[in-house]
Amino acid sequence: MFHQTLQNLIRLSLVIVMAVGSFTIWSVSTAALSQVYAATPGKIATFRYWRVYDLDSGVNKVCYMLSEPIEKLPRNVRRGKIYFSIMHHPANGVRNEASVSVGYPFSAKSNPYARIGTDSFDFDSGVQMEADPSWAWLRNPAHHDRLIDMMKRGNQLVFKGTSARGTLTTDTYSLLGFSKALARLNQACPAT
Repeated sequence: MFHQTLQNLIRLSLVIVMAVGSFTIWSVSTAALSQVYAATPGKIATFRYWRVYDLDSGVNKVCYMLSEPIEKLPRNVRRGKIYFSIMHHPANGVRNEASVSVGYPFSAKSNPYARIGTDSFDFDSGVQMEADPSWAWLRNPAHHDRLIDMMKRGNQLVFKGTSARGTLTTDTYSLLGFSKALARLNQACPAT
């Protein structure tokens, strides 16, 4: 999977584009950037709190869905863009890759995780992976399908992480619309 080969890639390039009243993100390796050209993400659909996008239409097509938190704690902390995303990149065999942008650089000692009900999922920060320090990816790629299953059945996902300044943050995401968004994501980027 893409997550397993991430450390072997030069760097993960992350581009965030602010669109009219919405947000998009695309995630591709540095080597793939030249192939993607200057493609503009296309918004496919919105399902309650989740938006579905695609990028490119050829062999390098990437599809993703993302959401912003419905609650961010502590409230008095200034942060950048905050998103939880699920990505498919069929050309690289990537399906259901979970990642999160927390809007600050993680502490090197942070142990970020997501919780849905009583189930917990450990993430590795970009600091730990020598990638973008404000991002985290699900630690064990074998858990992607379990995470997706829990997100389909749950009501909320809570993500916790610690900033480089030592601030523990808690972001709560609604899972309303997740299942429909995932079905549309799977339709936009079917498994190969």
